[in-house]
Amino acid sequence: MKRIAYISSPHFADCDIPLLSHIQQNVDLIYILRLNNDNKRLTLCNVPCIKNKGGVFRASEYEGLEKIEKYVRLDNMFVLNMPGRKDLSPSNLLAIARLLLFLLRQKVEVIHLTWPLRYGEFILYALRRRMILTLHDPFSHSSEDHWHNRLHRWMAFHLISRFILLNRSQKDAFIDHYHMRKNQIYISELSIYTHLQDTVPIRPQESGYILFFGGINTHKGLEYLCQAMGYVHNTHPEVHLIIAGKGKIYFDIGPYIQMGVVRLLNHYLSDEELAGLIREAAFIVCPYIDATQSGVVMSAFALAKPVIATNVGGLSEMVINDRYGLIVPPRNAEELASAITKLLDSPSTLKHMSSCIQEDYHSGRHSWETISQDIIKIYNQEF
Repeated sequence: MKRIAYISSPHFADCDIPLLSHIQQNVDLIYILRLNNDNKRLTLCNVPCIKNKGGVFRASEYEGLEKIEKYVRLDNMFVLNMPGRKDLSPSNLLAIARLLLFLLRQKVEVIHLTWPLRYGEFILYALRRRMILTLHDPFSHSSEDHWHNRLHRWMAFHLISRFILLNRSQKDAFIDHYHMRKNQIYISELSIYTHLQDTVPIRPQESGYILFFGGINTHKGLEYLCQAMGYVHNTHPEVHLIIAGKGKIYFDIGPYIQMGVVRLLNHYLSDEELAGLIREAAFIVCPYIDATQSGVVMSAFALAKPVIATNVGGLSEMVINDRYGLIVPPRNAEELASAITKLLDSPSTLKHMSSCIQEDYHSGRHSWETISQDIIKIYNQEF
């Protein structure tokens, strides 16, 4: 049986953990979590303090990983401790050197990454192990398309032999743009963020709202959603929008707040607060102007909430129109308002959509159990 090293970040823990909980039942896999001072309190991680020296340590040495322990085996989990503030700081370079030696000692045959390696991490390419890269973003978001990200991606696309995309919609464009061979690309998908089902929610003091949540960036299309809520307010003055998430508001949101159309919670959401907001919402809206797939959708589906999403990236694969929610054109406040009104006017439609989400994502064709079986097949292939 091949020995696999799955190296990832807390940014992806909400989808990594349920996947690995299934894969570890059938595969000899070690999980390596890349921790630094910026990501130690994200998603399922709540580590109060990382170690001062760079290296690879057992996960059991870290306080704050208790939520992860519910799902994956800590005896097969390690932390890549990165205390430096910059990628090329001496402590971080030492951590990478020790990771390289660790992978050699562990006799790892396949390395599965979830991000393109950065700067000092490039030395890992010298291992010449079979590498697989799961690309959460086949193309960079418009708000994240910087020269250093392009460099990291260029290196990965030339030195890694196999890639997993999480939607079919962008496969051909990805192959053409980066001059890939078709046999280099596998298709997988995301499923529900199951830890939210086990989270004790902090219930909001209000109800009767629709919800946008997640990081606030220019590619999220929030200005169109606020415009749409202005139209919806004419026929449903009792309903408002909650925008919940951390980020800089890049447009004039003041008039919508003054009208009572929008309530803004501009801070990072704990799992408990997020679970409460989702549970009490009528449904979720993702008005993105560009996207790949969306963890927001999988968070909503974990609690069986329908989603209105725009037809960008792979969102229409995740949110099957009229089954799990509604798909609308991007940058179109009128169409978005029409979809919002349609769901507000039809509680029976919302109930049906919720049932379909539970049937297909919680235990059916889009469940982690099904997805993990396909990933294991990729590990067992020769390349």
